[in-house]
Amino acid sequence: MTVSHQFHHTERINSANNPIWMDCLRVALGLFLFIKGILFLEHTSDVFYYFSQHQELIGAHRASLLTSVVHIIGGLMIAFGALTRLSVLCQIPIVLGAIMVVNMRHVVQLGNTELILSIVVLALLVFFMIVGPGRYSVDNKIFRQKTPPPSQE
Repeated sequence: MTVSHQFHHTERINSANNPIWMDCLRVALGLFLFIKGILFLEHTSDVFYYFSQHQELIGAHRASLLTSVVHIIGGLMIAFGALTRLSVLCQIPIVLGAIMVVNMRHVVQLGNTELILSIVVLALLVFFMIVGPGRYSVDNKIFRQKTPPPSQE
């Protein structure tokens, strides 16, 4: 009997065991961020104006374009589950900025739906940063190592 047989092989808990509702929630979050990025591109003049009030004029255009691109590409990557944790990590500073800079400018009240929505999105991003992409994701299908079948010895 070898030493390797003396150790008990425990099953690793991974995101492939997550329930399907978590995958649906991840896809919905990714599509929401994708649509939000497209809306930023449609309203670039508003975003550019807001960023230009808080930054130099040259950096404001880059910041609005960067926000849109990160939301569009990152939202699609989250929806498909491709490099999910990296995509979520790129989204968190933008959503934190939306909470602290954009939404806190208004009075914190229960009717401020943008603030509540930003907090919910941030909570979901942190949730998927911890939990992972889930069963139906590119990460699970391609990048996860397949466990070898147990030996018949």
